[in-house]
Parts: sequence; C-alpha cells; structure tokens
Amino acid sequence: MTLNPVSAYLRSGSQLLAPTSITLVVTKFTLCSLAIYACTSLFHAFFVSSLRHIPGPWYTKFTGIVRKYHAWRHKEHHYFIQLFERYGPIVRVGPTKVGVGEITMFRKMMSSHEMLKSQMYTDFSAVGENIFTTRSPEFNKARRRQIGPAFASAYVRKMEPLIMSEGVDQVCRLFDTQICAAKHMGQDRAVTNLYYAFTMMATDVISSLAYGRRFGAVDTLVTKAEALLQLSQQSTPRQSQETKVASEAPLQQSQQSTARLSQDLGVSENHASFESQETSHTVLEYMIGTMMLMGLMAEAPFINALPQRLLPQGIQRLFALRDNFMRFTCTTVGQYRSWMALQCTSGKSETRNDILSAYISAQDPETGATLSDREIASESTVLLAAGTDTTANIMVNSVRLLLSHPEKYARVRDELRAAFPNGAETITYVTAIEKLPYLSAVIYETLRLRASTSGVWPRDAPRHLGVSIGGHFIPPGTVICGSIGGVHLNPETWPTPKLFVPERFLGAEGELRKRNVVAFSAGVRVCPGRHLAMMELVMTLSTVLLKYDLDLISSPAVPATDYFTKVDEVCHITTTFRHPERDCNFYISRSTC
Repeated sequence: MTLNPVSAYLRSGSQLLAPTSITLVVTKFTLCSLAIYACTSLFHAFFVSSLRHIPGPWYTKFTGIVRKYHAWRHKEHHYFIQLFERYGPIVRVGPTKVGVGEITMFRKMMSSHEMLKSQMYTDFSAVGENIFTTRSPEFNKARRRQIGPAFASAYVRKMEPLIMSEGVDQVCRLFDTQICAAKHMGQDRAVTNLYYAFTMMATDVISSLAYGRRFGAVDTLVTKAEALLQLSQQSTPRQSQETKVASEAPLQQSQQSTARLSQDLGVSENHASFESQETSHTVLEYMIGTMMLMGLMAEAPFINALPQRLLPQGIQRLFALRDNFMRFTCTTVGQYRSWMALQCTSGKSETRNDILSAYISAQDPETGATLSDREIASESTVLLAAGTDTTANIMVNSVRLLLSHPEKYARVRDELRAAFPNGAETITYVTAIEKLPYLSAVIYETLRLRASTSGVWPRDAPRHLGVSIGGHFIPPGTVICGSIGGVHLNPETWPTPKLFVPERFLGAEGELRKRNVVAFSAGVRVCPGRHLAMMELVMTLSTVLLKYDLDLISSPAVPATDYFTKVDEVCHITTTFRHPERDCNFYISRSTC
C-alpha cells in the first residue's frame, strides 16, 4: 500500500520520537552537562577561585571528602596537624574551607564578631541556645553581660571552699578508700583510674556550683571501693589469701571495673521517671544521656529535624533523658530561686557563693533583662558538658606526662614538699600560685600539648568583604577552621613543640608565653569558665601530688617525644582518651615523704 505524503511524514516522526531514541538523547545531554560542569568547576578551582593560592593537597581544590573521612574517624585534629607540618600555618582543606594554625592568625579570626560561628554550633544545640551554641553576636554580648559576673576572677575565688569540699576532698576520700582496700588485700598500693576519678570529681564540682547540689558522682566509685574493703575485712584467712592471689593482676581488675562503670552509669532500658524521687544515680543517668545526645547531634545534626517516632529506640531514649534532665534542672532552679527569695524576705543572711545563685540574680545592666529558669537550665547544662571531661583530661595528662619524665615529677614533688612540709595543709589557689611556679608551668605545658580543645573551631568569613589572613584573601562564603592544636604545635611559636618542657613557662619570658596558650580560645568568644577551670586544676593537682605517690602501669608506654599524635584519643566536640579504661590506670599510695 502506498502512503500519501502526510502519512509518510507522520510515520517518520513517530520513529524519531521512539522511547529508545529519547533515552539516548537525554543520556547524552546529561553526560555533556556533567562534563561541562566538571570542567567549569575544575577551571574555577585551579584558575579562578580566591583560595587557589592557599597551599594544601591538590584534591582540596574540589573536594573536602578526605577531611570528612578523618572527622568521621574522630581524628580530624591530627589531619590538620599533618597538613600544617607539610604546607605551613594556613592550609586549604576543602573547596570552601581553610585551616589556620598560627597564633596571630588565630587571634585575628577570634578578635571580633565579624567572623560568626559556623553552622556546626547550632547543629548540636540539644538544650537550646546558650552562650556556647549561639551564633548571634547580639545574643552573646547580652548573655555575657548577664552571666559574666558569675565567672569573674574575684567571684570564682569565693567558690574555693565549695571546690575543695565538694570536689578535692571527695576524690581524696575515694583514693584513701581504694588504698585501704588494697592494704587489706595485702597490697602496698592500689590501682585507680584517674580519668574516671577526675571526671566524677569535676561533675560533682560543677553540679554543686551550677545546680545547687552535688550529684554524688564520686560516691558511685567510693561505694565500689567500700564494697571491696568490706569484703576483704570480712574474709576468712583462706579467703583473704584467695583475695590476695586474685588481686595480683591489678591492671586487669581495674580495666574490668572501670569498663563496667560506663554500663552502671549509662543509659538503661527502664530509667526512673522524672515524677519519682530523683536519686544521684538517676540524675547522673539523665546527665549522661543528655551529653550523649549532644555528641550525637554534633555528628548527625539531621536527627533533630526528624520526628522522634521515626528514630531508633535508643536515640528516642536519649531525647527522653534530655527532656527529663531539663525538667529536673528547671525544677531545681525554681526551688533554688524560692529559697533565695525566702532568705531575702526573712532577713536571713545565709548565702551560698555559687554559679546558680549568680545566674538567678543576673541582670543585663543595659536592658535589665534577667534569665528564665529554662535559660539557666541551658547555661548550666552546657557548663556541665564543657567543664567535666575537659578538666579531667588535663589532670590525667598532667600526671601521665610527669610520670613519663621522672626528673620533672621529682621537681614537682620537691617544690610541693618544700612549700607544704607537713603534707596535710589545705592548699588554697592563691597560695599555690605564689609558691608552686613549676606546677603552674606543668599545667600550662599540658594545656599547650594536650588541650581538650585541640580540635578545630570554625568561623565564617565576613559576609560581604571577606578577610585577609596570613597574607591571603579569604572571600565570603569560606569557613575558617581555627586549630588550637595547630597553634600549640607551631614551631615558629614553640621550639621543640612536641616535647614536654614545662620550663618554657618559667620566669618573665614564661609569663609572656602563657598568653599564646589558647586552650580556652581567645577574643570575644573566650571561654567564660577559664578562671574556674584553672582554680580546679591547680587545687586538685597540688593536693593529689602532695598527698599521694603515683606511678605508671607499664602498658601502654607513654611516648616521650610525640605525645600529641601518639596517644590513642578521639576528637568529638572535645578531645579525650579513646580507651580510658585501659590507658588511665595508675598505681597510687599515700605519700611517704
């Protein structure tokens, strides 16, 4: 049959529009578009981008996946150190990310509110906006006017009796109980895990100051030690011998007990409801769940945007514990506020110099604004998160570094015993600063070498004008990552940066060098709790090193030449030990000097 011209034309058109032909055209178009985009992106990265002159690995011009890989492994801070050592103090780590590891550059990026905190801070605001998580300069300024007096050096010194009684005395009670139990088992010294001891102590100090009540964290460890002591006292001679034989491997025992500690204080399936009477254990359970949620949200911020019913049961439980902890905190604040009002109306002069009372009394001198119970709960919770394991890490690392350098440990001991020959004095902060310059140098050197804040702290380049740092122009839209670890290991600032040399902080020059230690950050967002942290560090370490003899357990060995990168650690929000149950055990006994 012969087709007319119109039919033939339509037949040919239908063939052109066949599904196979359409798919082929779309595929070719897509591939061409991707090729053009890739070529354009590469051309921009290598020849147009304002960051193209900043040194760094070639792949960072078009991807940040390597940095993200190290961040997922919680080793991002080590990755930055390696880049600084190879490329210098300013380095490109992604298409729109730059790392800074030099003191002058770091101060510049922290010196004003022009460089806002990056989105990362908002991502893990699990307890609401507070002085740490806020990105708003106005909010930060107002909140610092409100809570600043609570952390002023003069007011912090009024908290010294509470720090001693609720913290230092409690951890000494723990050590004495452990030593007594060891003696009853025929051992001349005990094994203690300093990370858990100091973390629990710091928790009790912050809870006492910021919540008006000590959570009793150290008591959980004392209870275990007392149970062991009671068991040894009630044993028959044969049982005592068996107990002694069983205790000949103290490291293994300590590892097992400290590993169980996380389970004992961790998130259980059936936690007590808020409506019931809160025990110390319950409050600790709330607290740990809240801290776990904050860390999880820092790594996976999208979970906060999802309906909780869609989340795994374990994460739902963390949210429930967070809610319980915030309700508990708000209730505590309300009760404390009522007590303060009663003291005022009844004419009683009883006062308590702590952070919570300062928060409740806080008032913005410019606007007259006060803090609500919920706002105080948020500030107290972030203080608890920021002031526990961070302080404990510095204490443990100070001891580890001293014990791995026997001559420096001997110098600290000699200084302490010369200043406090009776060995039983209460060491005040002011006295320690005056009489213990070498111990102070040890603390600063540990803050430099092993700061809990050794990770990176990102800021956004100014939105409209960009900024010049280290001789390089950083355009708007760039994230600048300030590496405290990089600043502290910069060889231009610190000769032999990876060696433990407390002597660098002695004398007039040493006092000047202390200004280059930025473990508490710098500039307009400097940590408000730095005076409190230093007081706690000085009082605890001076008392413990005076009253007790400590010794390393042989394994694992502590490297003397590269402590920063060789210690097995992880960096979440802060840097801490990966295996504290393994790496933080020490022999301890009462001082014989």
